[in-house]
Amino acid sequence: MDAEEEGEKKRVTLADDPSNKAMVTLADDPSNKAMVQKVLHPLPPDILREILSRLPITSLIHFKTTSHACYDLIADPRLPPMFHNRVSDSNPCLILYHHNSVAPRPLQLYFVDSEDCSRRVRKIDPPQHSEVYNLVGSCNGLLCVSYPNPTLWRTRSLLIYNPFVGHAVSVPPAKELLNQSEFFGFGCHPRTGEFKLVRIVYYQKIMTVVDPALDVEEVDEESVEEVDEESVEEVDEEFVTVDKSMVQVLTVGTTKWRNKGATPPHLVDVFRPPEAQVEGSLLWVTVVGTGELGSILGIISFDLADEVFEEIPHPPCEQLVSGGYSLSVLNRCLSAAGLPDSVHFDIWVMKQYRVKESWVKQLSFDFFFIFGGRPSAWPRRPRRLPKVICALKNGEILLEHNYGSLVSYDPVEHRSKTLQMIALPKHFQALPFLPSLFSAEATVNLQL
Repeated sequence: MDAEEEGEKKRVTLADDPSNKAMVTLADDPSNKAMVQKVLHPLPPDILREILSRLPITSLIHFKTTSHACYDLIADPRLPPMFHNRVSDSNPCLILYHHNSVAPRPLQLYFVDSEDCSRRVRKIDPPQHSEVYNLVGSCNGLLCVSYPNPTLWRTRSLLIYNPFVGHAVSVPPAKELLNQSEFFGFGCHPRTGEFKLVRIVYYQKIMTVVDPALDVEEVDEESVEEVDEESVEEVDEEFVTVDKSMVQVLTVGTTKWRNKGATPPHLVDVFRPPEAQVEGSLLWVTVVGTGELGSILGIISFDLADEVFEEIPHPPCEQLVSGGYSLSVLNRCLSAAGLPDSVHFDIWVMKQYRVKESWVKQLSFDFFFIFGGRPSAWPRRPRRLPKVICALKNGEILLEHNYGSLVSYDPVEHRSKTLQMIALPKHFQALPFLPSLFSAEATVNLQL
């Protein structure tokens, strides 16, 4: 065996140890500075990068604070792409955040590394000073948050940042409109590679009445004309306010919000961020019609490449689409989960996106057996449906229930367990998150 082959064998032995437990243990204890440097000193830089790229994100964060030399290793621009290529969507981090309440409160972010055997919940610092943040969404290792704009009363400012690296990217504010309410979506289309923000805003427009003889009840879109709102000092009988909606899109890294027309009819009553992102489309559940059992809940998507809305076929189960369901992503496929009756919890998966016939019912289990309680102690349906978070590497399904517990379900053994974690916040929502070592600026620049 020549020197090159021997070096390659050494590389594989060091790098392919899945956890490299000695290194993880050292990295997770910042007090072991001397020992860490002693272990690292004789290793060539390429071997070090190979090992570091396989460590959990929690170990890398601790490792980064051990010494200046370790900080420089983590800051090596060759490490982020190596780490990115080894991150698996079957073993994501979990971002935990307080669910929105009536009273505004500072957004508190936490994360759990699925590869961290201790299952310790760690707090994430906000991107800037303490504000009343709302979480808009996550994509490709980045979080998007909104917070009150200091100069525009009803318009929120936006930041995009990597919670493990820092360095936030500010987003230009959109124009404030009369009596507006707004919400946002955030994502990236795999075909174009562009990160985009979608703003859906409901507002009022001051119009002048063409025929003053009309009664207020008779005024419609055809009997009014637009006016320059800045020239209107007081709204009197010559003017009316008309409810309007608008969709705007901004490509991250640019400065202009582009108008895409009015909100589609089925999305008019939706005032929340999208529930899932699949193949570059943001998705919402909303009422699309009525059936024998009442309202039919369908799926509306916004394609981030073509920047158009479309209706996606819903699961072929009338009881489910009338009773309510939530969206998520399982093994990169669109998933819909809910209660078709007062006992069962069904999980449907769309094997081929946009193809109606590809919907299959993947799982169905007893709601009370998995989540506890007795049917007599519950109303017909819980106030909030359990949320499917992701499929884990071991085949189990991770679910978040009742704003305060994480449940893992084994579909083979038909068993469930509530995950016990250290320092778990009292009330939270969870979302899967693939960690990254790229800064927000670097990620955006790579995509544009």
